[in-house]
Amino acid sequence: MTTSSGVVRPDESLAGHLRHWAAARGGEPALSCEDVTRTWAQLHDRCSRLAQALVAAGVRPGDRVAHLGLNGAEALELLLASGMAGAVHTGVSWRLSPRETEAVLAHAGVSVLVVAPEQAEVAEALRSTLPALERVVVTGDSYEEWLAAHPADDPMVAVSGDDLALMMYTSGTTGLPKGVTFTHRGFRATAMMEGPTGTDVSSTALVAMPLFHSAGLSFAVMALGAGAHIVVAREAKPSHLLDLLERWRVTVTMLVPAVLRTVVAEPGLDRRDLSALRTIVYAASPVSPELLSRCLDLLDVRMIQNYGLTETQSATVLSPEDHLDRARPHLLESAGREAPGARVQVRGADGALLPDGEVGEVWVHTPAAMAGYWDDPEQTRQTVDDAGWIRTGDAGCLRDGYLYLRDRIKDMIVSGGMNVYPVEVENVLHEHPAVRDVAVIGVPSERWGETVLAVVVTDVPAPSVEELVAHCRDRLAAYKCPTLVEVVTELPRNPSGKVLKRVLREPYWAGRDRRIG
Repeated sequence: MTTSSGVVRPDESLAGHLRHWAAARGGEPALSCEDVTRTWAQLHDRCSRLAQALVAAGVRPGDRVAHLGLNGAEALELLLASGMAGAVHTGVSWRLSPRETEAVLAHAGVSVLVVAPEQAEVAEALRSTLPALERVVVTGDSYEEWLAAHPADDPMVAVSGDDLALMMYTSGTTGLPKGVTFTHRGFRATAMMEGPTGTDVSSTALVAMPLFHSAGLSFAVMALGAGAHIVVAREAKPSHLLDLLERWRVTVTMLVPAVLRTVVAEPGLDRRDLSALRTIVYAASPVSPELLSRCLDLLDVRMIQNYGLTETQSATVLSPEDHLDRARPHLLESAGREAPGARVQVRGADGALLPDGEVGEVWVHTPAAMAGYWDDPEQTRQTVDDAGWIRTGDAGCLRDGYLYLRDRIKDMIVSGGMNVYPVEVENVLHEHPAVRDVAVIGVPSERWGETVLAVVVTDVPAPSVEELVAHCRDRLAAYKCPTLVEVVTELPRNPSGKVLKRVLREPYWAGRDRRIG
């Protein structure tokens, strides 16, 4: 990479993958979405124009830019163009309520927002409350005109591997959003998944998960680094995914378990030509052995489980061979062994290592780990130690090198692969005038792994379940809202007044070894 000053240096940016493959395989397909396919050279030209547009809009190295909307080619173009311009790409969930969207954009200090037409009205309404937001560009004609007005010349802004590349938001335990930041070098390390998946230049990779989510972004970057043909699914509807798997002869994809379950349950699955599909990676939450067996029988593919947090990316891998090990069927209950380059430990409350079989907190050290939480050094200090080990908040044990997850030390709920922090839901329910006390817990769900249950103490007469759920839906993303509400006269508390959530959870998780969705 030659910078504008003429200095030659290794290209450590996320855009380095694009530059490499544009030079090596310029005429080969790089990215397909809906009915449009672009070669590596064409993708490089478009991202160069977008990078020039960002620079012309006043974006400087370190500034935050964001995409808001369903999956599309524009989301990946903005990620790569941000790398070219030295900006920090920020993923924003289209599932958030306007209030939540405003909080994320304000916290990140986003200056340029590329937004899908279905989110444009929300974005325009927020401009007056977000002084840092200087430009909103709607995908479609306006976006294309914006790109066409700038030259297809890579600005070649000097970027270090230690510079921030992107930020993904996850709800905080205080009810406030947390921006999980990654350096260029750190997120490029997600390509370490290439070995287990076997993805290379001959592969066609279907990006089915949202590109604001760790599962979608990390898989896309892995495929990008491998030089695979990337197919982007607009939405994760099972019929749509099956259409794409057939049409593009997809060889590898990543799905969260909730989506995987809908795919194998889709009518007419046996009439689909999925003969090209070799590998399915599943992540974000565990899969039951029953669902795994069904996938292996119906799809005849290699299954790979990745366990990790947004903060760590891939920490452990359950390999295809582990899935088929008939002598050790219990391996299907595990999260696998350490991923390439990662280290996993189980520690007690005092930080000391625990022996095999003893349950404690899972700690992870990986080159793909976050750089820290945006503008939150205290939360970063509490999560990452001086040696770079990350406390996951998950409880588990190691046996013969395999990690078995048992429960969460923190209260986070994972529903359909999406993180839900109870305090965020509790804060919203407390706003209802009839709610006197509330505790939110995760309970088992066959479809979602876990679903949200609100245990509430209310005035008499109590509001209806429908009223309480509607109250939440006006203020929270749908996946965070309770699907179940239980009205009680009081919540169990310890002598210091803390709600005993383990007491509330016990009836729902009784008899289950793995108390995690």
